Amino acid sequence: MIKKKITDSRFKQKKQQSGWAAKQKKDSKPDKKRFLFLSTGAAVGLFVGIGIFSIYKLLAVSDFFQITSIKIEGVRRLDKQQILELSGVTIRTNLLAMSAASVKQKIEEHKWVKKVVVERDLPSDLIIKIQERVPAALVNTENGLFFMDKSGVVFAEANPPEDLDYPVITGIEKKLDAPVASGAKAEQERGEVLEKALLFIRYAGAGSSSLPRQNISEIHITENDEYILFLADRPFPIYIGKEVSSKRYYRLAKVLYWLYKKREFSDVNFIRMDYMNNRVLVGKNDTN
Repeated sequence: MIKKKITDSRFKQKKQQSGWAAKQKKDSKPDKKRFLFLSTGAAVGLFVGIGIFSIYKLLAVSDFFQITSIKIEGVRRLDKQQILELSGVTIRTNLLAMSAASVKQKIEEHKWVKKVVVERDLPSDLIIKIQERVPAALVNTENGLFFMDKSGVVFAEANPPEDLDYPVITGIEKKLDAPVASGAKAEQERGEVLEKALLFIRYAGAGSSSLPRQNISEIHITENDEYILFLADRPFPIYIGKEVSSKRYYRLAKVLYWLYKKREFSDVNFIRMDYMNNRVLVGKNDTN
């Protein structure tokens, strides 16, 4: 009885081992199929990739995608021919083979160009959209007058017969020409000083008719970073002080309006906006 039980136990153990081995053998078959499927897929993908690349190479030299029309949009000060020459693109250029990034980079090297967008209109049209820099003021440097945009970027030398009807910022020559290596703090201070001058010009551009932007001849910045304003139609200085705000701008506009209305401009020697809090001092010539 005991021997029979042992025999049955061994038989069951052998049967279980045999079943496990069969299962392992069965489970190994899908792995081979999966590997074969993946290998086949990779090979197909490789051939497809090579085929697409070969087709692209053929299209990149095809006359079908040769540029026949180049549209240049957004130019005002610049000439379209200038932009075309900078781009390096001709009517013989293949639109697919052309590098839009390279065309963009070449055009943006021009000092008057702020931003460029290059678009393909397949099969044969190229569109180049230009955003030019817009001068907000002229700034006097040790190397002459330069245009400055509203962000405070000095970007191009101002030479006649160019339009020079912009407010001139003076007194900052040394700060502008100081090397950037002089320190981040110095560069930040320089930017803040210019930003205040440009802020006053922006107020004048959208403010009172008594003090329009066109009537600002010069904004001088002193060594102490104070601002002195000179009008185009009157020679006397207007001492703005260190504070540049819309409140101070509109207060000055009211004073100028009052002087225009009273016809007392000829007697004015200076105006101090920084005389006292909420007070403006108008200095007059001694007529006695």
